[in-house]
Amino acid sequence: MGIEQLAIVLGAISVVTGLTATLFAFRADGAARGARKEAARRWDDMVRPRPHFTFISPPLTGQPMEVEVENLGGTLAAGAVVAAYGEHLFACELTLPDKAPPRRILLPYVLKAWQSARQPTFLLVAGRDVSGRWWDCLDGMKVIKDPRRWIDAHLKEMRLQGAVSFPELSGSPSPRSGEVRRGR
Repeated sequence: MGIEQLAIVLGAISVVTGLTATLFAFRADGAARGARKEAARRWDDMVRPRPHFTFISPPLTGQPMEVEVENLGGTLAAGAVVAAYGEHLFACELTLPDKAPPRRILLPYVLKAWQSARQPTFLLVAGRDVSGRWWDCLDGMKVIKDPRRWIDAHLKEMRLQGAVSFPELSGSPSPRSGEVRRGR
């Protein structure tokens, strides 16, 4: 075997070794991306708030609605709730610590509903986690990419623009002292 043949054999071996290394590098990159994606999903599951509401009793006309709320997930740094029962709409903002035990809250009466609801229902539940992302808690915990546009569209759809404001969600300035704001 001559020097030329040895050089060709060594060249072929180095090409095969290089291709094998490239293959393993791509596999390692895929595994790292999968691990990163799984870690991000676990983080989302850990910090995502999961409020669970239970209606306590039907409200009297013009009175607040009493509901029980517990948080089964991460901290609810800020949240917005709109509920309907009969011909009445109720709304408020709330915050909950992570894994919060059930507690009763009052949803203030906002105005008369434009559409009657036979059963108490939630029309809007949104929450912000500690990382600053907003979640639509009624629609399969989807991430809200633009909270201001999302809340404006939902309030317009429910015919509540101007009647209810959620400054934490919409980014609008908080009211001046002494100014009354519904939905708080």
